[in-house]
Amino acid sequence: MNKIYTDKQVFNIIDDNKDLTLSLNDGQMVVINCFFYQIKDMNINIEQSNNSYLVINYAGYVHSDVNINMDVNVLGNGNKTVINVRTIDEKNHANFNVSVQANEHTINNEIVEDLKAINEDGTITFMPILKIDTNEVQAEHYATIGGLDEKELFYLESKMLSTKTAKEILKKSFIYNLFSDTFKSMLGEGKEEDE
Repeated sequence: MNKIYTDKQVFNIIDDNKDLTLSLNDGQMVVINCFFYQIKDMNINIEQSNNSYLVINYAGYVHSDVNINMDVNVLGNGNKTVINVRTIDEKNHANFNVSVQANEHTINNEIVEDLKAINEDGTITFMPILKIDTNEVQAEHYATIGGLDEKELFYLESKMLSTKTAKEILKKSFIYNLFSDTFKSMLGEGKEEDE
């Protein structure tokens, strides 16, 4: 079944760590693209009514101790919530609390939390929290923290790239592949046309 969204909004946030609070109306689609060259403390609070579609793509580099809190409250029925996080921590501590609540008596909601990080010499804490007060929901969450892929690094080095350059290519790929070509072009990367 195809859903028709009465209102589609795209928020493109680049290095603006101000807190964000939104309420989605019935039938509204919202895509929030967040990219940070230096992640700082931030709170994102969103409420979903009925038949809304929310996508949060949050990515960036950790250069100081940070706390990121994302809270989505699913108040109605037929909503889809997708939260994607990609981060790289080179030396500090990053704490990501990502929470989605599906309230009692709500039905036909779908929730996905996908949190991934590359950790070099820092520490990362992911808290993918699903607060589910109903049986009528499909919910999944993933959290992965790892290092750079040694096989990919070796391959790039075999093409006569320095280790430093090869690592930077892999880091950019990890972060930037989360976004559409349109948003990447805003960051000075990727193609100029939309996907």
